[in-house]
Amino acid sequence: METFRAERREEKKKIDQEVDEEWEERLKELTANFDADMEKRTGHKAKDDDKKAVSMKYAQKKNQLKESMTVKLKQKQEAITLRLRKKEQQDTADMVTKHSEQMLNLLKEKQQEIRQEIVEEMKDAAGGDVDAVDTAVILEEVTIVPIELPEFHPPNCRKRDLYYDAEVFKELDEYVFSVAEKEQSTFTHLVAELTQNCLSDLEKARAIFRWITVKDLNVLEFVEGLEKDTPMGLLRGIKYGTETYHTLFMRLCSYAGLPCVEIKGHSKSVGYEPGMKIREDTFQNTWNAVLIGGNWWPVQCNWGARHLVLNKDAQEKLVKTKKQDKIRYQYDEHYFLTDPDEFIREFWAADEDKQLLEKPVSLAQFEQMPFVRSVFFHYGLEFDRQMRAVLYADNKGGTEVKVNVPTEYAKDLVFHYQIRFADRERRNDTEFRGAKLERFVFHSLVESQALFSVHVPAPSSYFLEVFANRIDETNKIGDDPNATMMPFRLKCACKFKIVCEEMVGKMHPLPNCASGEWGPSKGERHFGLKAMTHITGVVSVDNDLEMKFQLPRKLHFLCKLRMNGVEDSMLEKFVNFSVYDDILTVKVKPPQAGQYGLDIYARPEDAADNHTLAHACKYLLNVTSVNEVINLPVSKVESSSRMSKDKWGPNELFQQIGMRTLSHSDPTITKTDTGTLVIEMGLSETVKLSYNLTREPDEDCRSVVSMKDNGKKVKFSLSLAKPGNYLFAVYARKKKDSDRNMANVYNYMIKYTPVEKQSTLKKKKGLFSSKK
Repeated sequence: METFRAERREEKKKIDQEVDEEWEERLKELTANFDADMEKRTGHKAKDDDKKAVSMKYAQKKNQLKESMTVKLKQKQEAITLRLRKKEQQDTADMVTKHSEQMLNLLKEKQQEIRQEIVEEMKDAAGGDVDAVDTAVILEEVTIVPIELPEFHPPNCRKRDLYYDAEVFKELDEYVFSVAEKEQSTFTHLVAELTQNCLSDLEKARAIFRWITVKDLNVLEFVEGLEKDTPMGLLRGIKYGTETYHTLFMRLCSYAGLPCVEIKGHSKSVGYEPGMKIREDTFQNTWNAVLIGGNWWPVQCNWGARHLVLNKDAQEKLVKTKKQDKIRYQYDEHYFLTDPDEFIREFWAADEDKQLLEKPVSLAQFEQMPFVRSVFFHYGLEFDRQMRAVLYADNKGGTEVKVNVPTEYAKDLVFHYQIRFADRERRNDTEFRGAKLERFVFHSLVESQALFSVHVPAPSSYFLEVFANRIDETNKIGDDPNATMMPFRLKCACKFKIVCEEMVGKMHPLPNCASGEWGPSKGERHFGLKAMTHITGVVSVDNDLEMKFQLPRKLHFLCKLRMNGVEDSMLEKFVNFSVYDDILTVKVKPPQAGQYGLDIYARPEDAADNHTLAHACKYLLNVTSVNEVINLPVSKVESSSRMSKDKWGPNELFQQIGMRTLSHSDPTITKTDTGTLVIEMGLSETVKLSYNLTREPDEDCRSVVSMKDNGKKVKFSLSLAKPGNYLFAVYARKKKDSDRNMANVYNYMIKYTPVEKQSTLKKKKGLFSSKK
């Protein structure tokens, strides 16, 4: 440790000297230029102002040089710190490897001595006549360390053959947690405690893995002057970047008599995206392989301990002390003795033998493999065909991903997705011309297969990320009608890059329904709502449609019909539902051919009035024809920035039907606070009202508006979510003129530039949320 510190001091001294020398040289050059410039001006009887200007210019350049040299010094210091840190890690790893070999050799020598003593005792007891078979059996029982280590080769069994479920280690894991709550001064003491009840190498490796992954480096406190060559010393080194998890695992394994090696290579770790090329100096990683039952198995302690959650009682108040804390890592079981054909999806060993595969994989092949995470394997997911990390869309922007789900998980596994642009300039954009990119993906779950059918809107590159997790009873409707279904986290299962090089025609987004999957699976999963007539998310409709669902209990429903370019209120009369004898019947009679979305919301019938309806399911309706076409007003409005001034405010009809402004007489509204914008208008006649809210350029935002009409006054409440320019258009007609379409009577231009304020209120979580 002192050698490392001395080397750091020496390198820092060297860098400081180099930068000081360069500073002196550059300053000398700058001063010479200044003197020459001043001499010229003196010779020509320069004015004082000229001399002052030269002095100021010199001072400015000197300051710029000083700033430049300061940045250069910082960059050099950061580079050398990183280089020395890597060197320290490697030196420590080399030292631990050497010590591990020495420890195993010592154990072998001691083991050989014991074996020889046993043979001599057996000979003495038998009068010199000892059966060779009996001797071999007895000696096998005292073999702790293999006499000769096997070559690296693919395991002759699967991980599930070693243990099928982590529950088999429940008692051992609980014991390890108790050991982890105490401090051990030496590796010998620690390993002796961890393995004293272990009956096999598998249990020893498990105890070490769980001890490492249960330690939370974020809250551990370390005393000053801590010896490096101790368990806590190594943990401190991991926290501050001078040691590594694989070094600690290898050290503890050697004390337990477990052969363990270090493996170097690359990984698809943080920052890696599908389609990236891996260079020699990027995405480097190191992990272990441990010998269990004659087979080498990969272990990645660092990735196994990456998620932090509260332990058993999530509501328990945290009580942290130096020796004990109430926070534990939610370890990832996948990274303990991973099957090599699954491990290769995330980690590539430079040494082909250490990939532990029948057929080694090249780095180029590794890059082409689909980007997957542990959740994918945890739930036994599989792609329906051979997939690559980069998918190429056809000339209509289409491609798809199909994931097969084991029957045992199909009913409780939830999927979601995110799609965004891949290019750096638009990487954070999730919209295209005002429409969310997610509306260009059709996702459904049918017969144990999750489908993600993508039709991107324009030639470009995109990232499609698929999330998954299993829900429990808290995420379903329960016995308590007022109980809220708990939100839950979705974890990344896989990710693809989608490249669309050319496109013929124009792709339109799907109807603006609630986000997520299409079809009845969601309704059955969360509400027990079972589809009796339509089990897929896409329905072809000729003139009209009738759908039936079996109800598990009495529920209150709301159905919404949606169509691009048409206000929801215009479609209300074309959808209705009824409930009779525990059967929900939904009837849709579309006004014209086209594509529609049907959203169904539900809540327990005996729930309180303020209990929010939750989205149950949705269907995509492709209407081919109708018997009687009903024309509807198109709600798409000009972009607010292109609209001429004479189109803002009221038109003639506004006053003719007896309407007047109450709250905002100026049609241009500038809003800086983050509260709800309330617009009120007076009514003197009975009128039918509607509205449209568009965010520039053409994003439909009607869902953030609510309207209350008491016959004398109408109140519009706008909960604007994002900064930008909005057009709020009000439509009206006299109720007696039922044969007429609504007309646009008033337009507001809303400039929303919120000034964020610190809030102590927590945002209300929705049913679904997702995190990588």
